[in-house]
Amino acid sequence: AYQSISVDEESARNPRGPKRNDNRVRLMVIGFLVLALITTSFRALSRQNDDEEEAAGKYSNSRHINVPMPAGVNLGSWLSLEDWFYVGDNGAVEVASPDDAIAAACLPPLHLDSSTGPRWNSETDLLSGLAQHYKEEMDKDDETQSTLGGYPNNKKQSLGPWGKAIKTIHAFRSSYLDFEKELGTMASLGIKHVRVPVSWCWTDTDIDPDLHLVTKNETDPNNDDNWIYMDDEEVLDKYTCIDPFYDDVRWPAIPRGLVQRFLRACADHGIGATLDIHTYPGGTSIGTFSGVWPRYSRFWTHGDVPALDNEETHDVGRHILKNFIAYLESLAVKDPHAFRGFRALSPMNEPAHLATLYNGNPPIRTDRETFLPPLPSDKAAEYLNELNAGLESKPHLTKVPDGNHLRVMLWLRDAIDAFRQSSLPSMGKELHVNVHESLFPSEVLPKQEIKSDYGLNQAPMQLFGAWWRASTTPKERAKWAVLDIHHYYAWGSQCSGAVEGPPTGRFSCSDEDHRELVIDNCGAWASVYRSTIEKECEVGLRLASAEFSASTHHSVRHACNDVTTLKMMLETQVDMAAAADVELFWWSYKMPYGGAFRSAWSLKHLLYLLGVLPQPDEEMFHCGDHIPAKGEPEDGSI
Repeated sequence: AYQSISVDEESARNPRGPKRNDNRVRLMVIGFLVLALITTSFRALSRQNDDEEEAAGKYSNSRHINVPMPAGVNLGSWLSLEDWFYVGDNGAVEVASPDDAIAAACLPPLHLDSSTGPRWNSETDLLSGLAQHYKEEMDKDDETQSTLGGYPNNKKQSLGPWGKAIKTIHAFRSSYLDFEKELGTMASLGIKHVRVPVSWCWTDTDIDPDLHLVTKNETDPNNDDNWIYMDDEEVLDKYTCIDPFYDDVRWPAIPRGLVQRFLRACADHGIGATLDIHTYPGGTSIGTFSGVWPRYSRFWTHGDVPALDNEETHDVGRHILKNFIAYLESLAVKDPHAFRGFRALSPMNEPAHLATLYNGNPPIRTDRETFLPPLPSDKAAEYLNELNAGLESKPHLTKVPDGNHLRVMLWLRDAIDAFRQSSLPSMGKELHVNVHESLFPSEVLPKQEIKSDYGLNQAPMQLFGAWWRASTTPKERAKWAVLDIHHYYAWGSQCSGAVEGPPTGRFSCSDEDHRELVIDNCGAWASVYRSTIEKECEVGLRLASAEFSASTHHSVRHACNDVTTLKMMLETQVDMAAAADVELFWWSYKMPYGGAFRSAWSLKHLLYLLGVLPQPDEEMFHCGDHIPAKGEPEDGSI
């Protein structure tokens, strides 16, 4: 008969015989099993610890769980602040905050809610609001004779309001990114480049990343209470920049030492950094990212017009850029380690974005004139002749038309020339020139025989291609001059998706077939981008799109936030851009205080949702949603 378990023959013949040997064997077997179980458990636990400690080393640089990675990421709202990154779990739902909204509620770790500072629109708005908050707190301490935090009621033994405001912003900047850990994670994911938006305002007062607002009194170093506090006049002089186009606006300066330490870390991890001058005095565009919102943009009207048109004043914008290029050149000698981490310069972000809407006409703003005036007729004619020279015999190429956009194109042409004349191209560094379609009103766009669909509008690309052809050479376009056009599904009716479907979005998040059709068709944008620019400039040029995300709608409440759709958005855009040889940068790598925005806008958080990263994109502090209890202690240490 068949037996699945064999038995000892002697035992079978004498079932009533002694069992001592059998029991001994059984005990030995059980012992071995227990030992094997303990060993296996220990090894499994050890592997788990190794996975946690060396998680970055386990990530694939391509498709660890079938998730493609973009070549680059942005470190948005670190050195150039945007309000919607700091709305907290219960904050705003619109990426582009409406004119009358004040969305940002914190700037951790020192500013967490209304008890520690103001709500804010933009970077300059935050700085002045923090100073006002600390002034009110100090005035209140004067009235109550408070000694909170150990400081006597003596303003000479404390930072002033502006010093405390700068300390708050610097505490955020210096703690936002763990260079070693987070750059290591990026590198292990296969991310090769980072784009860092920065403001125009820098300080070289400190050669290290720390601000010396408080120093020890060397005449009495053993006295723990004997500190020297920098007064506000010195703080404002060393760590802020006056905006020349407003009477009452100051910008918080970025310490060069902090950025150089970051660049050195990039070099150590094999990552190339693009420094993107995201903001200029007066604001070059409309929106909270301009740095001066809710103030109206003045860079073009109060800076470029008097300097370029009338030659009455110093050209602030071009001067800032030339000085910045000179600083980057100096790193090759003064800090070659940091220079290795520096890859490219982006001279201006989304120049004159929304100029075609904020032009004094309905439906947006009728109470103000345009923030982008046209060039004087003689300068416009001269520049048009330069742009369109020799095209009479080339009817297949596009001519650049007259219009207010010429002012931006001329500025960027000069930026390209300033970079060209520097030593940076010869040292392998690049210029990534960003432009935005909202620069053009519809009446100047070339006519298209077939109406565009799925966001594949070639008309503005044709104009940028024509300008790019006239502004750069084929050799430059192949080597160091990179054209950059940002692209999002979240705006525009042709590619957006919404939980409730049309008309809020073109597709419903739950409609699998229609969702896939729209996302795939809209993903062809990258190939249309390349083919359109190449028709104007010939093949062999380099293209980038330095901002994209997985968001299907600019309102979080309407956007698709299911993991399936988000994964499809990431995969489709990365794959199709790679096929078209368009370099993509995700916006943004992290936004731990962005609340509901994180799923579609934080790559770190999306990769957590997809099972690639072990931790979500979140920090230990709350943001804006904390109501202090009666009698709750305040933080007086600042």
